[in-house]
Amino acid sequence: MSRFFDELKKRNVFRVAVAYIVIGWLLMQVADTLVPVLQLSEETSRYIFLALLIGFIPTLLFSWAYELTPEGLKREKDVERDKSITHHTAKKLDLITLFAVFLLLVMIVWQQMSPVTDQVTQPNKLVKQTTDTTTEDTSPLADASIAVLPFADLSAEGNQGYFSDGIAEEILNVLVKIKELNVSSRTSSFQFKGRDIGIPEIAKQLKVKHVLEGSVRKAGDTIRVTAQLIEAQTDKHLWSETYDRPLTAKNIFAIQDDISKAIVAALKDHLGISITEKVAVKASTDNLTAYDLYLKARPLFQSRFRLDEADQWLIQALEQDPNFVPALETRAALQSLMVEYGYSQSEKNDVMLATEKLVNRALSIEPNSALAIAVSAKSRMNSYQQYNIPVDMNQLEKDYNFALELDPRNASALNWRGLHYNYLGFLDKSLQDFQTCVKYEPLYVPCRENVTDTLSELGRYEESMDSFIAGLNNSSQKIQYVPLYMLAKLKKEVAFKTATNNFNLLFGWHRHDELYEAYQNLDQDHSELARDIKRFAKNHQGIDALMIDSIIIALGSSDLIENPFFYWGEGAKKYRQSQHFKSYIKKSGILAYWQDKGFPPQCKPVGQDDFECD
Repeated sequence: MSRFFDELKKRNVFRVAVAYIVIGWLLMQVADTLVPVLQLSEETSRYIFLALLIGFIPTLLFSWAYELTPEGLKREKDVERDKSITHHTAKKLDLITLFAVFLLLVMIVWQQMSPVTDQVTQPNKLVKQTTDTTTEDTSPLADASIAVLPFADLSAEGNQGYFSDGIAEEILNVLVKIKELNVSSRTSSFQFKGRDIGIPEIAKQLKVKHVLEGSVRKAGDTIRVTAQLIEAQTDKHLWSETYDRPLTAKNIFAIQDDISKAIVAALKDHLGISITEKVAVKASTDNLTAYDLYLKARPLFQSRFRLDEADQWLIQALEQDPNFVPALETRAALQSLMVEYGYSQSEKNDVMLATEKLVNRALSIEPNSALAIAVSAKSRMNSYQQYNIPVDMNQLEKDYNFALELDPRNASALNWRGLHYNYLGFLDKSLQDFQTCVKYEPLYVPCRENVTDTLSELGRYEESMDSFIAGLNNSSQKIQYVPLYMLAKLKKEVAFKTATNNFNLLFGWHRHDELYEAYQNLDQDHSELARDIKRFAKNHQGIDALMIDSIIIALGSSDLIENPFFYWGEGAKKYRQSQHFKSYIKKSGILAYWQDKGFPPQCKPVGQDDFECD
């Protein structure tokens, strides 16, 4: 037995075992950190552990039977004793093991000391803290709760996903108006598109008891739509139907209407509930081509992605049907959004005129178009926020309120009204709108980013960071729009410099260390640094002008910006005391609104027609 153990030591089997265990432990620590960040299955860590466990014995057997020599890998029995270099290999294994131990200790210390990492490695805790920055929803599932999943595209070419998604979304939009039903949001349900997850697990994650799934097949001049309503916990089919119809716009809307009514009837029978709302899908066009083009454009508008392409689809749709209200109101919204998101260089007057024309056309056909009313208000909000044109703030607020009375879950209207309150300085009301928007549409990027920003403005920096991480986890937050002042206050230097080195910001500029230090001491004079940033931005294309202005405002150089800037956080105190800010508040109509409705917490009246802010 003694000779056997000596042979094990000679062949470095013990050293290989120790190195394998230490490196395996290190890999598990890395996996536990990265799995939630990359949104991988919770089973991933288990599979990695299982693979390491299975590989342990073969690794030891391999180290017993083979030796690594200068000539390559050889069977141990083929190596002459006097030419064996196992003692050199032993030293290398010792060094590798020591280095792995060092990395393991660093990893463990980092996990214990980093609050952000601690949250990331605890998915349940993160959901509780960051879903809507309030509290975790522990209420029991409502019996009358349902999620509408994106319908599968079964067309021969597999290129009709936008069309099958559109049909499912139209059905969801009808169901969501029934007050007796608790309907999961579009962004929540559609995140499962293409993922191989069972209905019970989807229902569990969405906190619903019923799921509608289906498929769409377009073939020539015909369409087949199959839909089925499933009770998730029992996997019981409460209703299913297949519709084979000629491919016309009229038939598509009729199918959506039939499915919506059948779902309501099935739930009424199954649950014994009373649903008083009248279910009806209104045909918004009789032109199939126009409808198809609109369905291509709508998801791009919702994601704020390739907005110029979406606009072209809608132009073609309106050529087919000039009275198609959804296309009119969506294209109206796109006019300013394309400029804001860098998809258009149109002049402000052209943008305002185009928006007004499209809004008026939509409202002349459908006076209660919630989106068109909200777009009209946003256009006027842009007038004072970007173009220094005074507006009636009270009327602006009334229009947003009316749009949300017509469609309480309209994410765009909620986001824009939240921005309106934010510009006025009423951050609590602003945050409430943004959080309501995220509650209805958890993956809606503008609202998530505005939750993060507003929490930072309120000085709730830890909550702002939680919101930022939650947005990164599900791609509802762009890293370049992180509040820099929040990162500076929390001493997140690496994150701060990662953000400022974004290609759309200051990548290629060489004074990021000075900028970070400036954010630690904003009460000092940083005018030279601000001028250098302005110079860099002017000489480089693709720079986010709004973010550059936010940095310049924080550095106390409001004289370098043209348009007013709304940031009510601690980092903009100097700006709020500047003549640039005071002059703008008076001209825009905001002071008149304050005098009528009351001043925000940061400001107070001085005499009859003046004010001062912190």
